[in-house]
Parts: sequence; structure tokens; C-alpha cells
Amino acid sequence: MYFANQSVSILAVPFYQMTLGVDPFLLSLALTIPIIVSTFLSPWVGHLSDQCRSRYGRRRPFIFVASWLSCLLFGLIWMVPSNWSEFWQLSYFAVLSLLFYIAVVFMSVPLTCLSYELSSDHHERTEIMGFTTYFIKLGSMLYQWLFPLAQLAIFSSVFIGMQFVGWGVAVFIIGLMGMLPALFSKEPTQPTIQQMLKPRVGLIVSLMTLRHNRSFQLLLLLTFLQLGGGAFTASMDYYLLVYFMFDGDIATGSVYKAVLSMAFAIVGLLSIPLIASWSSRLGKIQALRIIYWLTALGGVLKWFLFTPNMPWLIVFDALSCTAVWTAMTMLIPSMIADVCDEDELHHHQRREGLFVGSHNWVVNISMAFALLASGLSLNLIGFDAELGALQSGTSLLNMRLILSLGTVIFALLSVYCLRFYGLDSKQSRRIRQQLDNRYQNGRQKAQDDSNNAMLKV
Repeated sequence: MYFANQSVSILAVPFYQMTLGVDPFLLSLALTIPIIVSTFLSPWVGHLSDQCRSRYGRRRPFIFVASWLSCLLFGLIWMVPSNWSEFWQLSYFAVLSLLFYIAVVFMSVPLTCLSYELSSDHHERTEIMGFTTYFIKLGSMLYQWLFPLAQLAIFSSVFIGMQFVGWGVAVFIIGLMGMLPALFSKEPTQPTIQQMLKPRVGLIVSLMTLRHNRSFQLLLLLTFLQLGGGAFTASMDYYLLVYFMFDGDIATGSVYKAVLSMAFAIVGLLSIPLIASWSSRLGKIQALRIIYWLTALGGVLKWFLFTPNMPWLIVFDALSCTAVWTAMTMLIPSMIADVCDEDELHHHQRREGLFVGSHNWVVNISMAFALLASGLSLNLIGFDAELGALQSGTSLLNMRLILSLGTVIFALLSVYCLRFYGLDSKQSRRIRQQLDNRYQNGRQKAQDDSNNAMLKV
């Protein structure tokens, strides 16, 4: 799922923009529009999987079909003819990306729902999300090497290399690995609980109830600040590596970008047990607060780490700025799972799909914002890919300011917003106990009704 969500934008910048030379703002639009369009489907897909009652479960049919459809579409994205005009290349990319992101929604939303349903324990949820984060970090160690791999001499050109790499990722990672949860995951069955639920309600009515869920709204805001604002500022590092540190050398810059990505992944892997420990001992809220302050410090350090004289210093960027990305896949989903309990207590329905779909909607909107803001800001500060190493000093300075100062600002905004989140460990455990009591009473009532029916017979 990580490769499916991240690889298109990661490969599109060095291939479509730096190699084919398309306009960065037009490319950001071609990346953004499919994400926005597919985003509006997320709550509906989540609601659809909540209501699904197939013989194979609620989530698994969606995952199996969507994984192979995503595989096909991802491979086709990189088959664009090199002799086409910029308009047709961008049009081809936009259409295939739109279809691809729609297919990914049908895979990612039900898959995330499965992970939410694996445990009802407050801290065990964080451990489960930590386990899934290990695979996300392993994926992030590899995906930045995809474009350098496509440039290897064994391929006659970068275009042929991209086609081999694109189809390799499509078949072996998105298709084969994407379908594994559908084959081997076991969905929880709670027939007694289902009998207790209220009658099914429509999507619009369900969405309207989320307006009053303050905890969920704050988690969505934190998601946007990091995946939108934080990702926008982080997007400048690739351009600084190529044009500020290596004088327009795309090949060397992409290698160092891969090295930086690996450093983030390795430190991210090491940070998982540390974050789990903070969450268990201090609570999820306090753990997040520590991580945001650490990220703000990392934003200051970025100004000194991205320097042409000592390019190897960039690996230290991972020490202070990795934890926040780990929290996005570990703490935030765990906290949303807690919010699902709170929602069930009030509305008597398990609606993980609706919450996952709504969160996925914000994630995609955040990604779209980051891509659009990145492309627009590059044009506004005077960046021109055709100039290569001759970028203006003002343009490079503005890139550094966005990367460093922007990271600090969005981290501090997150610290401020976290003050208003109130679903702490004690309250979550109390809600879980109330639900367990409700389940037990429901099972007892069902058993009593069954016994009474047998006596009447």
C-alpha cells in the first residue's frame, strides 16, 4: 500500500519533470487532480465496505480485486511515448493516474480497516500499528532507489528503464503483495454485536454525525498539518540536493535523495519501539507532543545540514525529523481506532470504514495540497529546470527557507492544536470497558432469549 500511495509522485518528479522537462506547476496539477477526484470516493468506499456482507468478508473482496487493477494501471503510467508533446504526455499521465488512484482507494481503505479491527486494547493498537510501520519503513528504504535503478547502464535508455522498473513494482509489490491480506487475513466476526447494532444508515447521515466528533476533527487537522504542510516543505530537499548541492546533476542528486530516504527509513525502524515505549509510559498525546518539538528542532538543523561542502551531513536530518513520519502511521491511526470506540459508544455502530475513508480523504487532500503548493512555489521563486546548475541565488535561498522555516512552523502549529485533544488513555479505557459491558449484556440477553424460545417449544 505504501508503494501504491507514494511511488507515482516520487517517480514523476525525476522522470516527467527533470527528464522530460515538463513544467513543474503543470505536473503538480497532473498529480493533484487525480488525487482530489479519487479522494472524494474514500468515505463512500469505507461506508461500502462497512455495509458489505459477502461470503468472503467485508474487506477482503475489495482488497483482492483492487490490488490487481492497481497493478495494471501503475505499469501503464510509465509507458508514455517520449516523442509526444508536453500536452499529450501530461494528459496521458493525468488520466492513468486518476484511474490508478481510484483503484488504490478501493484497496487501501478496506486494508486499513482490517488493521483497526485486529485489537480493542488501547496500547496494543499502537503496537499493531508499529508492526505495520516496520513494513512501511522497509518500503521507504527502497522506493527512492527506483529512479536510480531505471538509469542503470543495462537499460538502453531511461525510458526503457522506467518501463522495466514500473512493471516490476506493479506486479511484484502492488499486485502480488497487495493481494496477500485478502488471502491470509482473517476478519473478526461478531454476530452477537451485529444484532445489537442499529439499522443501516446512509452515507450522508453517517458523515453528518462526524461533524460533532471533536477528537476525530483534531486528528484530521494534525494529519493535514504534517502530510500537507510538512510534506510541502520536505519536497524542497530533492531540488536542493540536485540544484544547490550538486549543480544540477540529477543522477547524483537522485542517489543522495535515495541515501537520505534510507537514512529516514533506518532511523524510522529504530524509532518504532521508542515511540511505542513513550506511548505506553507517557500516553499517546504526550508522545506526539515530544515528537513535534523534536521536529521543530530538526527544522532549524536543516539549514545547516543541506550544504554543498559536506553533502553526507544530510543523513543526520533523519535523527530529528523521522519520528513525526512514524507517528503518522503509528500513533495517529491508533488514536483513530480509539475514536471509533467512542463513536460506537454513542451511535451503537462499528464504522471503521467511515473513519478510515474520511481520514484517507484528508490524507489525499494533504498530498494534493503539498504537490500543488510545491509546484506553484517553484514557479513563484523562479525555478527553471532548463537552467540546470544556473538557478538564481534567490531561488535557492527561498528553497532553503521553505525547507527549514516551514518545517518549524508546521511542527509548532501541531503542538498548539494538540492542546485541545482530550481523548486520553484513561478515557479510552473507560469507553472500552463500557463497550465490553454492553457486549456482555447483549450476549447474555441473546442467550436468555434463545433459552426462552426453546422452553416455549
